Amino acid sequence: MSVPDEVRRDAEKTGELVRKKLMEIMDLQADIDALLRDKHPTPFGSKNWQYADLEALQRIVAMTAIQFVLFEPVGRVQGNDEFKIAADKMIEIILAQLKTLKTKKSDW
Repeated sequence: MSVPDEVRRDAEKTGELVRKKLMEIMDLQADIDALLRDKHPTPFGSKNWQYADLEALQRIVAMTAIQFVLFEPVGRVQGNDEFKIAADKMIEIILAQLKTLKTKKSDW
């Protein structure tokens, strides 16, 4: 399948912008986590994920956002108990997708 060079360049430029924004979000998540954890190292941030593909980055950002809400006590916000059940399932699915992405990438 042939794609014009201009279309390919536009897609690459868009991909780089998306990557940059996802990395910024990951660093913000690390900043937020550092504030919440009070002097504990944060597992979040972009440093460990600088070579990940866009699909993986999107899932990691989503999973991290979900985890912030999961850190709250169940009774703090109405509906957290229901959210926890749904979030646990979402995290399972995202982890399975990340494993699939890793496997597919190694097959390329």
